[in-house]
Formats: sequence, C-alpha cells, structure tokens
Amino acid sequence: MAERWDWLSELAPYLPPAFGALVGLRWARQQTPRQKVLSFAAGFGLAVWIGPAIAELLSLGPKATVAVGILTAIVGMDAIGGLMAATAQFQADPAGTVRAWLDAWLGRAR
Repeated sequence: MAERWDWLSELAPYLPPAFGALVGLRWARQQTPRQKVLSFAAGFGLAVWIGPAIAELLSLGPKATVAVGILTAIVGMDAIGGLMAATAQFQADPAGTVRAWLDAWLGRAR
C-alpha cells in the first residue's frame, strides 16, 4: 500500500508554491488568459527556487519555509504581471515609455 503513495512524497515540495501561485492567480486582473498562464508559471518557478533560498538565508524552519514559498509565489505573480504590463507598454511606444519612466524616477510632472 505504501508504494502507491510514494509519488505524493516526491510531489509534496511543489504543492505550497503551486498553491501560492493559484492564490495569486485569483487576484490577477486585466490579464489575458495567456498572460495569466505565464504569470502562474513564473510565480510558481520563482517560489520553487527563491522560496527555499529565502528560508535558508533567514534560517527558518519547515513551517516557515512553506509560508515563504506561498508568499513568494503570490508576490512573484504580481511582479511578473507588472513586468508583462511594462513590456507591453514599451512595445507600443518605446520612446514615450522611457520618457515617462524617467520623469517618474526623477519626480518630474508631465
């Protein structure tokens, strides 16, 4: 009977990042289905690699590591969504986008 459930122990480390990415997907607004899939995959990937690194850097225990994985996936989805929006804006008007970013960075009003 135990052999039937061995696959679950191999899948367990990936469940918290997938859950976090799913929670982030719940609040993804104004994104096309393609953008949602890409941001889900990117948030999940960030949580798989960055989540444990953060937990190790902060010397966290197993429960906190799971929480960090979930939060990293949620924040990663938002970050990727923002990057995709910025890329679309840059693709539409490169010069105007760079000028607007510089104005915002330097605190100049348009």
